[in-house]
Amino acid sequence: MYYKDAGNWLPLPAWSSFFISLGGKLAKRSYENKRWTVALALPTKAYIAPFIGVGVLSSIFMKSSPNDLLEAHFQTLASLEKYTFVWYRKNKRVLKAKFLGVADFKGEQRLLIQIQSTEAGGLTEYISKKDALDVQINPNQSSRLPNNQRGRTVTTHSPLADTIFGVHSQMLLKQSETKLCFVGGKEQLESEITKALFAVPEGGQFIRGTLNDLLRIRQFQQNIDPYQSEFISSQARNNETEISLNPSSIVIYSGSNGYLNWKEDFLYKNSVIILDRVEPQFELAAEEVNNRYIQSNRITSSELDLGIMPGGIELLYWEEER
Repeated sequence: MYYKDAGNWLPLPAWSSFFISLGGKLAKRSYENKRWTVALALPTKAYIAPFIGVGVLSSIFMKSSPNDLLEAHFQTLASLEKYTFVWYRKNKRVLKAKFLGVADFKGEQRLLIQIQSTEAGGLTEYISKKDALDVQINPNQSSRLPNNQRGRTVTTHSPLADTIFGVHSQMLLKQSETKLCFVGGKEQLESEITKALFAVPEGGQFIRGTLNDLLRIRQFQQNIDPYQSEFISSQARNNETEISLNPSSIVIYSGSNGYLNWKEDFLYKNSVIILDRVEPQFELAAEEVNNRYIQSNRITSSELDLGIMPGGIELLYWEEER
């Protein structure tokens, strides 16, 4: 991957590749009966959380068969309660819809959805398994369907994601599932993932985009866009945030404040703790991490083979029984 500096595309420095690789290795350590924690002390936290996140998602998607991911998504939808509201993509537009169940249609099981109010006719559609990604759960459960709707335009194409993830990119761009949760400062993370340009070379040209083309953080895109990640401000209060994480979701704390304020809420999640040595709360956060490490019921055989680390980095890793 390349980044733009003074109008020129330059290869990412070696330290960034290290953190992308770290994210990939951590993603492969998803156990039902164990959870892991990695804590990092660094000269600066700039871009560390997004690069680790890119590594996590790259590993998750690239190791999975597209057919397996599609099957899992179809079964998730099929298990929804009747009348659950969903989004339905049709002709590059997103429509409100209501899930009615699973029905046999033309010799195969299909999702049955309603896209029009009952009063206006109750128009329904049968969605085949191969098109299941065009249906996503609507996190904002509406009270009714419109009589007739044009829908809203939506982008389901990202040149950068397509180039990096290949055939897996449609799972990234169409399926909503919280694989990551970032906790930190909003201004810094938003700048890093939505304003800075990155690119990969392809066919003699640079395919460019932003890191959020890959991370898909819900709070930094339109509310109808599929997402892979959530964000919580380090200053937010618990009652101000509605976040639903999966058992396998990974929490990435970017900075001391985020960790100190939210560590108890995600105590049993796989977590990455990124501490910047120049932050005012660094010493307190580092002490909390050390105490947690000492008091944890660690699995003595756990280790993380990372090769040669960049200079100036301290890393602590451990695993515990869930």
